Amino acid sequence: MAVLHHAFRCAITPALKREVSDLLAAWEIGDREKLSAMAVARYAALAGREDIHAAFYLGPEGAAQSWLQPQFISPGLAALVVFAGNFAPLPTLSASNDTNHHRLETHLPALGWSPEEIDSLIHGQPIETMLHDYAGSANRMEPGGFRHTGGWTPPGTAQKLSVKLDRLALEPPKASWSLLNESKALDDARAMLAPLRDNDWLVTAITH
Repeated sequence: MAVLHHAFRCAITPALKREVSDLLAAWEIGDREKLSAMAVARYAALAGREDIHAAFYLGPEGAAQSWLQPQFISPGLAALVVFAGNFAPLPTLSASNDTNHHRLETHLPALGWSPEEIDSLIHGQPIETMLHDYAGSANRMEPGGFRHTGGWTPPGTAQKLSVKLDRLALEPPKASWSLLNESKALDDARAMLAPLRDNDWLVTAITH
């Protein structure tokens, strides 16, 4: 089975901020019934989003609907389901070749990229990290049992990564650069990052 990279743009809008606030308020007071109801209400709207189902294992044939019930719901899964309807698909790091995301992860260190930069490009941070940025509480938000909630790269990061990618072409060629260039992995990365604006989260997933 192919290992595929998936990518989406999640814009920070006033409506999204209100939804985050409502989700966190329900979670902080322990109102699992409300948190579940918010997620279940949005789940039906994802019926036609095969791209979302494939990236986050949210299809009706899977276990996602069970995880949305009050006894299992987590803020991360609730947030994913509530936000996913607004995700805009992006070109992915698998666009030219299924393994290009792996090539980038393997060869970018030799081109001076830090683990943090590579992680931001390919994997992102847990959704709980994103939610914590908006939470008023200092309490750590633990992941729930449903772990397919994507990786979240903060707004503004894409622009920095794009600049770094462009600089690679100005440096003396190395074997790693040639491999990434010939496989079009660098083109895939540029295409994924290009549509992202300063107020967008990059949301990624890798499926097997």
